[in-house]
Amino acid sequence: MKYKLLTGILFVPIIALSVVTQLYILIPVYSDLVLFIKGATLNNIGLLTSLFAIFYAIGFIIWGGLSDRIGKERTLSIGLLLLATISFIMPFITNYYWLLICRTLEGFCAASYPPVAIAWITLNLSEPSKSKAVSIISCAFLLAGIIGQWFGSLMITNSLYPAMWILMAIYIFGSLLFFYHTPKKTHQENSSNMKASLFSIFKQLPRVLFSKKLFPIYLCALIVLLSFVTLYSILPSNNIAEYIPTLRKIGIVAMLFSLTASYLFRLIKPVYVLTLSLFLMTSSLLIHYLYLNEQLNNIYLLFISHFIFIVALAYAVPSMITCVATQSAIEDRGIATSLYTCILFIGASLGSFLPIIFKSNNLILFISICIFIALVQLIYYLIKNDR
Repeated sequence: MKYKLLTGILFVPIIALSVVTQLYILIPVYSDLVLFIKGATLNNIGLLTSLFAIFYAIGFIIWGGLSDRIGKERTLSIGLLLLATISFIMPFITNYYWLLICRTLEGFCAASYPPVAIAWITLNLSEPSKSKAVSIISCAFLLAGIIGQWFGSLMITNSLYPAMWILMAIYIFGSLLFFYHTPKKTHQENSSNMKASLFSIFKQLPRVLFSKKLFPIYLCALIVLLSFVTLYSILPSNNIAEYIPTLRKIGIVAMLFSLTASYLFRLIKPVYVLTLSLFLMTSSLLIHYLYLNEQLNNIYLLFISHFIFIVALAYAVPSMITCVATQSAIEDRGIATSLYTCILFIGASLGSFLPIIFKSNNLILFISICIFIALVQLIYYLIKNDR
């Protein structure tokens, strides 16, 4: 039990941070990659992040179903070993199209970790430790958005070797950790899920997706990470690029507020926390838009608005997870959570791709409007259900 507690509280979040770092690691070094990746241009380099995120999102549903069949520990061990193998190979590849294939496979393998790790925590830790571990791992997923960019900008200049091999070492450690503690005979955790085929899982998706209770949350999930990734994709090519290191430091501090989400939910319903978070994200993103168009120049206001934006994001993500868990039927809870995570990271993939197509600061304004629309439909849902 002490091993499981140590693993859930310490090792699982560290591995989570290193896995999700892969999604963000290339965003700040696109211009560097173009110099040593043959066939890469500033117009196509963003696909290395977009395709990773798309297959990362798709993989959640596949790996989640597989873990019900072969067990959580075995799934985590296999997924991390495959991820380590691809991370070892990637630095040797200098052709853009082969690298694109590797990033696609990497995204799919990385998807084996987040949902299965959370399921492992819920199955193996006691109730008090469980909520603490889930808060820490959620914080790790969010921190990866900032730390991943910082790590990439620090370790990637003219080669992928140091960055990928450091991460590879963590994945190998994680794979061995779960391998040596895999039960010789996998327990039948859920007999109905063990018998379920992938086809039957996919048959559930439309019904769960368009559920009246869940669809408003899914719409919010699509736009939340999209706004974060788009903002950080646009910042390096704008007039406030010199402040990015400071903004990242502010972001790391702000992300830590996600650790207090479980305490906040005792005072305020998660759906109301989500509503307030979306409002703050809309407002702060509009302030960023004014800075990007040089209509504001007080740098301290930028720092404050960025802090508010990241804090709102840090509360929005656990709010949505909790809303999906409480609003979904018990028999649909697993697929509902996987679908939520899938939609969340489809938004992240669009966030890295849209700035390539629409090379304009007006994209930030458009996304602010989209968040506001998501906020309006959520308020409408609340009013309708309060009647």
